[in-house]
Amino acid sequence: MIPQSFPDNRAVVARCADLTRLFGADGATVAAVDRITTEFRRGELTAVVGPSGSGKSTLMYLLAGLDAPTWGDVELDGYLLTDLDEPELAALRHERMGFIFQSFNLLPGLTAMENIRLPETLGRRRRPHDEPWLQQLIERLGLTELLARRPHELSGGQQQRVAIARALAHRPAVVFADEPTGNLDLATGGEVLDLLTELAHESGCGIIMVTHDPRAASAADRVLSIRDGHLVAELGRASAGEIAALMLADAIDAGATR
Repeated sequence: MIPQSFPDNRAVVARCADLTRLFGADGATVAAVDRITTEFRRGELTAVVGPSGSGKSTLMYLLAGLDAPTWGDVELDGYLLTDLDEPELAALRHERMGFIFQSFNLLPGLTAMENIRLPETLGRRRRPHDEPWLQQLIERLGLTELLARRPHELSGGQQQRVAIARALAHRPAVVFADEPTGNLDLATGGEVLDLLTELAHESGCGIIMVTHDPRAASAADRVLSIRDGHLVAELGRASAGEIAALMLADAIDAGATR
């Protein structure tokens, strides 16, 4: 059982301070995340952008408690992750977090509704779903007529909508989205991103999305740019062109310093 948290009605859903993750040993040590201090707010979609190997995925793993920092602190929904043991971290992930993946991660033998309810069915959460919220979510995602279908009977965009419903069904404090439009065409990806942004605003949860795609990041309320493990820039809502220009400038700067 996870211990009692601080009050959960604050604007900040997650924060990290001096967060660092080193890999390697002796003289071959590399900082995948290097002294990052930032925070993430409820009701917002935050995009973390950067090229492959920039450290954005490692940052997400650290924030979700899936990896342990070399030093620094992570607080999520009022819990200091370094104060929790592994069973407590697992309980926190099951009860307070949701996850959306590029590859959807739906079980092929289950219907859409069975996939949505899977975490509850497995008994990983102590509290049952809020049924009115779940029905509202299903309607909002356009899944009402698709609940009896299995993943192979759904398009990529429909499968990702099922994955979003699964991630949000238990009203988590924060959702981590790892390249959620990577397997979708441009139009379908845009629809999914618009839904994610709207659902963040409507549900009050914080959504943290990692992506290398400026078009995906342009749907976010806030954009963090990561380069070589460092947080190098922060923008409010920005166009795909502005984000692409920022990433290009970061890449040029990185090349100049090597």
